[in-house]
Amino acid sequence: MPSDIPRTVVLFSIDGMRPDGVTQADTPTFDRLMKQGSWTLNAQTVMPSVTLPCHTSMLRGVDVPRHGITSNTFQPLARPVPSAIDAIHAAGKRTGFFYNWGELRDLSEPGSLDISYFVQDATSEGDWKVARAAESSIMEQSFDFLFVYLGATDEVGHLHGWMSEPYLEAISIADSCVDHVLKAIKSAGSDPVSIVQSDHGGHGRSHGTEMPEDMTIPWILTGVGIRENNELATPVRIYDTCPTLAALLGVRPAKQWDGRAIEEAFI
Repeated sequence: MPSDIPRTVVLFSIDGMRPDGVTQADTPTFDRLMKQGSWTLNAQTVMPSVTLPCHTSMLRGVDVPRHGITSNTFQPLARPVPSAIDAIHAAGKRTGFFYNWGELRDLSEPGSLDISYFVQDATSEGDWKVARAAESSIMEQSFDFLFVYLGATDEVGHLHGWMSEPYLEAISIADSCVDHVLKAIKSAGSDPVSIVQSDHGGHGRSHGTEMPEDMTIPWILTGVGIRENNELATPVRIYDTCPTLAALLGVRPAKQWDGRAIEEAFI
């Protein structure tokens, strides 16, 4: 995927964002990214469909039985699996992580992040704090990989219900935050390649079951070297994100990963 402009690969995780939330909310950024990239609104997460197990699979490339995280409480892995962040940093790439839910702090090993920003504020204002912190760091230094997590959508789902008006509004705000970060990358002279996805969906005021509403997630890959307006026909699992990030950055995948790079999205 050659380009004369430096590229920054950025993973956006919008906690609890259902695919039909994307289609029903006002999401001009996500709509544009789908038209410009490869996407599916039928990707599948893991059981239990809970934030920390899902993110561990997303970043460590394996299903729950392999990593053993079954709740939102981290336990050291009996058989360690390197995360995408670890592999990317070990390959000499600059990495950054911006987030507003503290339990995600163990998604990489100590020393694998060049920049880490955390704020304890899982509201839409907290999402904006994350986006602005990412913008500030991007304008100060270059990155090869960024992970940007926005947690308000899930929090609003628990408070008001999935698919409620406040929930759809939280998705719209997350859409604006993503646009803000992508514009910052471009302003800094880099060409963003982005994955936008969620960790799980939800129903009523909860999640964690095998219901399609909980298990089905959006997955959108956009940027230089990615096929445009391409709805993916093959299955995408949440633990495919990890090797896909490695492929985008030219990093050797870890032998422990079970996911696969979604190469049918590549030109």
